[in-house]
Amino acid sequence: MINKSDIKKLIIENKKSNLKNHWKDAFFCNTTKYSGEIKSNEILLWRSSEFLRGYYPIYILNFDRNENLKEIKIEKNLYHKYSEKFTFIFFLILLILLAIFENLQTSLILVTGLSVIIFLLQLILSKARKYETKLLTKELKDTIQNIERKKNPELIIESEGEEENEFTTPKFFTRLLLYPFCIFFIWFFTTNFSPKEMNIKIFTGIGIVLIYLISDIILLIKKKVN
Repeated sequence: MINKSDIKKLIIENKKSNLKNHWKDAFFCNTTKYSGEIKSNEILLWRSSEFLRGYYPIYILNFDRNENLKEIKIEKNLYHKYSEKFTFIFFLILLILLAIFENLQTSLILVTGLSVIIFLLQLILSKARKYETKLLTKELKDTIQNIERKKNPELIIESEGEEENEFTTPKFFTRLLLYPFCIFFIWFFTTNFSPKEMNIKIFTGIGIVLIYLISDIILLIKKKVN
């Protein structure tokens, strides 16, 4: 069994899981494996990645009375929670201002177009974040399994986890919506902006879209082959 002392050894930076620390970790992209907070019956672990930045998960490891690992839960960090609320409020105010200062027809067109773009971008980013979070979760589980293997090699039975089906109807329609948008997004910014007008934000946006497209296509090919 994995106990509390085993998990404590994984913590390189022992600090509180509060908004201030998660804001710093988001700003400086803390990839230390792992930062954590030790409590009486649980340990909180986290680390970021170059893509996730401040949107990394918090892993809550609960222990029983004998300090043996009981379960692992996942939740959003405080920076992620407040960032989502702030973003929603910001775009809501922006939409209201557009409705006030533009005529009805123009404001409806702008509001509809902006809402669709925001929705699709959020959909793309959420899928990419989900994939990155899945990698971090697997990394932590593998780390814990390695500890268990070293402590009790005779008790470890290798088992293959059930792989997620990538060819379901909802995922098909999601890709049917996202792929054309990604292609349009790349085409629009590469044809309507000169190299001098391209800035780091545009390059980052194009990079994120390309990463999503390429990684998703590679994933589909691997699933198809297997």
